[in-house]
Amino acid sequence: MDTETRKAPSFKGQITLAGIIECVSGLHVGGNREAMTLSGIDLPVARDPATRLPIIPGSTLKGRMRALLEMLRGKVRFERGQVKSEGAPDAIELLFGSPSQSRRGGPTRLIVRDALPVADDSSRESMASFWSAVDGDGLGTEVKAEAALNRVTAAAQPRWIERVVAGSRFSFEITLSVFDEREDEAALIKDVLIALALVEDSYLGGHGSRGYGKVRFLVREQPAIASAKDYESGRRRTQPTGDWKRLSDIDVDAWAQSARQALSS
Repeated sequence: MDTETRKAPSFKGQITLAGIIECVSGLHVGGNREAMTLSGIDLPVARDPATRLPIIPGSTLKGRMRALLEMLRGKVRFERGQVKSEGAPDAIELLFGSPSQSRRGGPTRLIVRDALPVADDSSRESMASFWSAVDGDGLGTEVKAEAALNRVTAAAQPRWIERVVAGSRFSFEITLSVFDEREDEAALIKDVLIALALVEDSYLGGHGSRGYGKVRFLVREQPAIASAKDYESGRRRTQPTGDWKRLSDIDVDAWAQSARQALSS
């Protein structure tokens, strides 16, 4: 039994970035299959139960970010047909968390919120208007027919897959918590942006090898940075500001310098 007693890491502050996920191609993030049985759709998308509009769960984006970053860093192994992470605690575990039994890296640093529909920087209702113009019913999706083919008998098994239409936009927010004086804010920020770039150059959601899930990220030029002292004094800034930028146009070093100065003050 591990009887080691360790001091809990001290909270330095949080860095919040906000952005838009734009669907370049149709996007399928799976939802409740039972809810769509009567419609004849085999694989429905995830929806907000209150509005019935499509969403991208934070767990979908966070999981994809982690998986691609682990593959990039050689932290993946195959064991009995399953993909598993390996290696000592590192920046990936600090960002995305570790199994609850170990918590080797302490608190999870990265929070990825559910991405909700937006349109051109405006309200969720305007996104619904965009969808009404595209598909008529305002639900923001299309149904794509596919078939699983038996290579021996040539028998085809049709299936109907729901996709969010290309051109749809979702607002997303990522919060990075920083603990302990030894943590490198610059390295953590860079890993977040690298992971987003990997998703952009790969795919999000299911069926990516068949053309689904091509996305593009736009982020606010300036993240919101709040130190522990800002929280204590009630002066925290919660909303990122500035123009929208592509990931490739972000000045990562400037972000890191701003974070280092703000969180050390």
